[in-house]
Amino acid sequence: MLTEQQKALWEQLRHTLSRDQAIWFAGYVQGIVQPEGMAATATVTAQKKLRVFFATETGNSKMVAQQVAKQAKDHGWNASPQSVKKIKQAEELQSDEPIIFITATHGEGEPPETALAFFEMLQQSDVSLKGVKYAVLGLGDSSYPQYNQAARDLDAYMEKLGAERIYERGELDVDFASHYPQWIAGVLSALPSAQLASVLPVTIETAMPAGKGYSRLEPIVGRVREMINLNDRGSAKETYHIEIEHDEPLAYAPGDVAGIILPHFAEGVDHLTPRLYSIASSPLAHAGSIHLTVALAWHQDEDGEIGYGLCSRYLADLKVGDEVKFFIQRNSLFKLPEDERDIIMIGPGTGIAPFRSFVWERAERGASGRNWLFFGEQHQHCDFLYQAEWIDFVETGVLHKIDLAFSRDQEHKVYVQHCLKEKASELLKWVDGGAAIYVCGAKDPMSKDVEQTLLEIFATQKGGSEAAQEFLDQLHDDNRYVKDVY
Repeated sequence: MLTEQQKALWEQLRHTLSRDQAIWFAGYVQGIVQPEGMAATATVTAQKKLRVFFATETGNSKMVAQQVAKQAKDHGWNASPQSVKKIKQAEELQSDEPIIFITATHGEGEPPETALAFFEMLQQSDVSLKGVKYAVLGLGDSSYPQYNQAARDLDAYMEKLGAERIYERGELDVDFASHYPQWIAGVLSALPSAQLASVLPVTIETAMPAGKGYSRLEPIVGRVREMINLNDRGSAKETYHIEIEHDEPLAYAPGDVAGIILPHFAEGVDHLTPRLYSIASSPLAHAGSIHLTVALAWHQDEDGEIGYGLCSRYLADLKVGDEVKFFIQRNSLFKLPEDERDIIMIGPGTGIAPFRSFVWERAERGASGRNWLFFGEQHQHCDFLYQAEWIDFVETGVLHKIDLAFSRDQEHKVYVQHCLKEKASELLKWVDGGAAIYVCGAKDPMSKDVEQTLLEIFATQKGGSEAAQEFLDQLHDDNRYVKDVY
């Protein structure tokens, strides 16, 4: 048994060791205790393979998958996380290697956009997965009716095809950062035994922020400092620039979103889903406040009555000094690249919001990478959101190129995808030079039309549609084609 002094020395040592040093130390100790004359055996044998797949919208599932893989390696498994997007056929899941899925739920119970094809393929498949061992962890938000529906669907599809669930499905809420380590420990203990790669305990580290202001469960209260209707006379739209100041210390990055907590509008209505809006401000340029770009949503029913979006109407009616409850939701995928990389931003309508944050942030940091913006709306004279700022950024050299598409200013409607086609040659040069492409705004049809246009542009250079799709997929895998669409 160790003495108290030895225990203290051990505790001091183990916290300083890397994983490789720990493995070496384990072998060294075994060599010491090996009986003389007996051939020493390796402490670490060939590791068994564990497959870890994620389906993510904002990066949280990917982050958890990385932690699963890291912890699994320390338990003797060879694991590296991959997106389910890489799985094209159900036959690829046929193996004696256990599988762990981490999936988010997006919108009204849907899987993340990058995982739609995988979910549809699995749902329609009749391939037998008998003998395949798996587990599913879902990350969701219980304020939505279809809580963790994607995880439930994935679990059901695997079970239908005959796969064997080896650990109970996990369903975590917005405070998942505090709970996923327990699920990881449980699922790893349920796996068949593997040779331990380390004799040291492993601490799961997470970059997820904790505390007030980072969850709908712990929102902060801000106050409206400024309200501006960005549309001029003659516009059919109302788009508001809203500045909300806050006293609480709050860290966010360009690309993150703000969740607006709606008040109780009526008696008996006490559980309204928070609405998410891209943050339009830069933490460097606009300290102490967040800015939102909010379009008043409305529709007309068959009787001619006008109905408004609940949250956008609430925000549009705010006055300076009014209090607003909100929280920050990280979007670890939709992030600025390194300062020297060029970026191409495609954001019609309120899709412009995160790009205002991007450009302000790059201006404050003195980033050397070039910035190219594609923006579209209905009319230039009344719908050119943040026009004065963009002109100033062009004049000061922060915004290197801007291309505009105002659909109603000519007989034939023009949209951002038409601008992309017109600038195809230069766009290819930027991409070949390492530029990253960002798309924000309406999922359907805008983002689909933009993606189809990009594929057509790449096909002319890469030698056909199949090569173009492979190239775009690679850009996505390299975080050089990133979308935040809704």
